[in-house]
Amino acid sequence: MLFLILSLSTILAKSIKANQLAQIENQTNLKHGGDHHHKFKINVPGTGIVQLEPSIGTVIFAIEIQDENASVALDRANTLVTKAVDDIKYNLFQEDYTIQTGIFQLSLRYDYTTGVQQLIGYSVTNQLYVTTKNLKLIGKIITVGVNAGLNRIDGVNYSNNQEELVNANDEAIKLAIQDAQRKANKIAESLNLKFAQILHFKYLDTYNNPTTDAYSPKVAQGMSTKESGIPTPIFAAKNNVRVDIELKVLLK
Repeated sequence: MLFLILSLSTILAKSIKANQLAQIENQTNLKHGGDHHHKFKINVPGTGIVQLEPSIGTVIFAIEIQDENASVALDRANTLVTKAVDDIKYNLFQEDYTIQTGIFQLSLRYDYTTGVQQLIGYSVTNQLYVTTKNLKLIGKIITVGVNAGLNRIDGVNYSNNQEELVNANDEAIKLAIQDAQRKANKIAESLNLKFAQILHFKYLDTYNNPTTDAYSPKVAQGMSTKESGIPTPIFAAKNNVRVDIELKVLLK
């Protein structure tokens, strides 16, 4: 009798285990399409980067005047800017460039050495933007501006026009899709599957990184104000346009 009970228990246990395995197998088949061919849906990222040679350069000059009297500081700043603009126009006669004023700021100056806030004067800051499509002119613009009395350079910005950026963005999208498809094919190959189709496209982001080559104000202040025929050497870096996308693809 004991042997019969043990045999029935063993048979029942095997039956339960077989049923569990059958349920797992059925769930797996349903998950992969209900047939004998496995199907996987995966998300694959793609990145496309296009490098642009800059076509526009802007030198950002700044003058900073300090005085105990606000009116005096303002007059000195205006006089210096007017003279600098005239000098730049004279020295860059018939060159391809545009010139415009930028940020203007009048601020108070305080002394805290005694532990008490004490007004000691005023500071006037005015920016001047000189832009050109002839990048070979950038060095000369810097030299002319410094010789004209502009005592600070806040940077040299390089950029591209809108049409160039749009074309680069379109090319970056194409490269990003190709990159995602390449990755999908590689994953499928590793799993002994095939890249079947694209199910969904997702546009993640675009990164347009204009290059700025900062030109140290300390260097500008230390340069000689004597007329020099040697332009300041400045080299433009490339502008990167990057697009990130995501593809949902079917592998089978």
